[in-house]
Amino acid sequence: MATTASKKALRHGGVTVALTVLILVVVILLNASVTTLAMRFGWYINMNPTMLYPVTDTCYGYLDEFVIPRADKGIRIIFCDEEENIRADVTQSYVLNTAEEMAAKYPDTVKIEFLNVWENPKIAREYGVTASTSVVVACGEESRVCTLRDFFLFPAGDNENPSAYNGEKRFAVAMKAVVSPDAPVAYLTLNHGESTEDYALMYALTDAGYMINYLDALSFDIPEDCGLLVSYNPARDFTAADGVSGVSEIDKLDAYLKKGGKFMYFVSADTFAAGGFTHIETYLKDWGVTFAHDTGAEGVEECFALRDTAHSITTDGYTLLGQIPAEGKAAEIMANVDGVLRAANATAIQIDPAFTKTGGDYVSGSRTLIPLLRTYAGAEAWAGGRPVDRTAEGYGLVTLTRDSATNASVLVCSSTEFAIEATLQGGGYGNASFLLSALTAMGKTEVPVSLKSQPFSDTTIHIMTTATARNITIALVAVPVLIVTAWGAIVLIRRKFA
Repeated sequence: MATTASKKALRHGGVTVALTVLILVVVILLNASVTTLAMRFGWYINMNPTMLYPVTDTCYGYLDEFVIPRADKGIRIIFCDEEENIRADVTQSYVLNTAEEMAAKYPDTVKIEFLNVWENPKIAREYGVTASTSVVVACGEESRVCTLRDFFLFPAGDNENPSAYNGEKRFAVAMKAVVSPDAPVAYLTLNHGESTEDYALMYALTDAGYMINYLDALSFDIPEDCGLLVSYNPARDFTAADGVSGVSEIDKLDAYLKKGGKFMYFVSADTFAAGGFTHIETYLKDWGVTFAHDTGAEGVEECFALRDTAHSITTDGYTLLGQIPAEGKAAEIMANVDGVLRAANATAIQIDPAFTKTGGDYVSGSRTLIPLLRTYAGAEAWAGGRPVDRTAEGYGLVTLTRDSATNASVLVCSSTEFAIEATLQGGGYGNASFLLSALTAMGKTEVPVSLKSQPFSDTTIHIMTTATARNITIALVAVPVLIVTAWGAIVLIRRKFA
C-alpha cells in the first residue's frame, strides 16, 4: 500500500514539475519571439508622453461646424520638405502626426502633400514659403503659411524650449481662414505713435478669424469692412473738434461705434506720462471707463501704476496676477479661460460714478460695463514713486462695455504687456484664451475659444494612460504566476485526497 502511495505521489509531483517547467519555457519562448518580431517589424508602443498628442473631439467638433462644410475645393496640407526628412525630425513629426490624424478623419477633404522647396523654388515663392520647416494650408486659391514655431508655445524669456504643443489649434485656425476668405478686418491705428513689442496681438486676432490691416484715422475714415478697431500702446491722444485740429478722430470713432462697431484700447502706466489724453479719456468716460491720476508736488498729473507684492511674479510687485470676478457676466464670459493671467506695468481703471453697480456689473442707460479682470484686493497704486491709493475691491485691469441699443462694444486694457508674446504665447498663461473669449463677448462668432494647447507635462499616451500601461505590465507578469500557483494548488489537493 505504501509503495502504491509513493508511486502516486511521485507521479503527481513529476506532473507538477513538468507543467511548471513547460509553462516557464513557453513564457520564455513567447517573450523571445515577440521581442524578435518587434525589433524586426517595429512593434512598439511609444511610452514617451511628449510625443503623442491626438486631435481632440473638441477640435473635430470645431472643424465639423465651421470648416469642413465650407471646404468644397478640399484642403491641402503641404509640408515643405521630403517626407522622410519630416518624419526624421522630432519636432516636425508632432505636426505631421496631427495632420495625418486630420486627413484620416476627413479622407475626402484633407490631403497631405510634401514639397521640396529647394527643388521647387517657384512654387515656394507662390505660397510665400521661405523655410523647409514651414507648413502651407491651402484651399483653392487661398493659402496660409505656418512656421514651425506657430505650432508650439514657449515660456516667457525662452525661445528655444517649447512648453506646450499648439498643433490642432494652429491647423484649425489656418483651415478656417482658407475656407472663409471673406473674413472681417481688424484695423490697427498707427497715427498716435502706436508701437508693438512683437506680433503676438496680431497673431491672436488672426486666430480669432480677422484679417489684419492698418489705419491712419487722421487721414482716412474708418472703412466699412472694419470688424474691429484696435489702438495699442498709443503715445498721443485722439484728435477732437477743439479748434486746433480740423479733423476729429473722436467723431469718427463715435460714428463707427454708433453703427455697432467694436473698439479695443490698450494702454499702460507709461502711456499718460507722455502728456494729456484728454479727448480719448473724456470719450471713454461715457463708456464707464476712467483712468486714475494723482497730482504731484510740482502740480504734475501722474498716472497710477499698480503694485501687488503678494500677487506678482516679480519681486518689485509690478508684474501682477489678475483675477476674473466670481460674480456678474465676467464669470460666464471667461468660463473657458485657464492658466494664470499676467498684466505688467498696469495703470488703474476705475468705473465712472454715472454707472450704477448691478450685481457684479455696472449699468448706465443702454450700456453695461463688465469688469473682466481685476487685481487682487491687496493691490496698491503708486504715482511718482510713492504709494497714493489702495482699495479693498482691487483695481480694474480689463473692462468690457456693451451697448444694447447699437450692439457696439468697447474693451479697455490697462496693461500693454497683457498682449505681448511672453504672455500670449507662454504656455503657462491664460491671456490668449482670455482675449479670444473677450472677442466672442464683443460679438465675434466662430472664435476657437475652446481649443487648448497641450502641455508637455501631460502623461496621456495615444490610446492609453501611463497608469493603464503600468497595470497591463503588472498583469502580464502576474497572470503566469497565478496560473502556475492555481494549478499547483489543484495538484496538491488531488494528491491529498487521492
